[in-house]
Amino acid sequence: MTRNTLAGAAVLMLVGLAPPWARAQATAPPADYDPNFNYDCDRACLNGFTDEFLAALVAHDPSRLSLGREVKYTENGQVLRLGDGFWGTASSLGTYKIYADDPQAGQVMFMGVMEENGAPVIFCSRLKIELRQITEIEAIISRKEPGSLARPENLVQPAPVFTETVPLAERRSRQNMVAIANSYFNAIEKGHASYVPFDSHCNRIESGVQTTNNAALATNPGSVLGLGCADQIKTRNFQPDTLIRNRRFAVIDEERGLVFVLGFFDHDATLRSYTLADGRSAKQTRTAPWTWEIAEMFKIQDGKIMRVEALVNPAPYGMKDGW
Repeated sequence: MTRNTLAGAAVLMLVGLAPPWARAQATAPPADYDPNFNYDCDRACLNGFTDEFLAALVAHDPSRLSLGREVKYTENGQVLRLGDGFWGTASSLGTYKIYADDPQAGQVMFMGVMEENGAPVIFCSRLKIELRQITEIEAIISRKEPGSLARPENLVQPAPVFTETVPLAERRSRQNMVAIANSYFNAIEKGHASYVPFDSHCNRIESGVQTTNNAALATNPGSVLGLGCADQIKTRNFQPDTLIRNRRFAVIDEERGLVFVLGFFDHDATLRSYTLADGRSAKQTRTAPWTWEIAEMFKIQDGKIMRVEALVNPAPYGMKDGW
């Protein structure tokens, strides 16, 4: 937080108008333990750190942030110096924003649309907050480049379910939420969706494109884009997805029923043809191994996956995440 921002927050607190996150973060953590200092960081606090981070990105100035002694920054899996990469090209923040908060783990996720030198991009970040300082920053940017799925112009208004609180009776434990999200990836690998608890109205958005229940895009023979979440997997159309690895269930937002997952979809290109569930034969057209880097958000309510929103990037085969 800048000196001017701190001063402004202090004035607002005097008149009782400061927002909760400003009241919580107006004082930097002390050098030594202070029993009177509030080291906790709740949802408002975590979102406040995210908003400060995004503002610092657009200002090209990481010094505006409260940073840990050994903060680490990665961008699309590459370890970079803080201030390099997107720090120099981010130009503005859009209105499409989704937050997921995990106060228990001290982590917060953001997915939204930003501009890079005036061009729209889909931006995803993960922050780790310890003792009210940022100790980890992970950024994934999806750009409209050759081979990319990114359609940031389609992301105008987030689905309301991402901000809705899940009633207590319909919540699941952290481990149960992880198991539900993990079952989705296992089903894709195994081509069997019967044990994935999909809501009947489940939809998936990938890099701004609705890839389920989208008859308008299901124009090619054998396309699965017109099918729902479960029916797509049951076709066994995803057999070329060889391995879904390095799954990190990074943020678990119990209150809103959100699980944010990072990982990679590998395709080793050795399967040249395969048989679908209906007996038809399909062929693999890509000739070389490839990988998708993914950042995937699940909305879970009453034990069912209601919506999946993902950022999908083409990546070098076998790419690592830098963590």
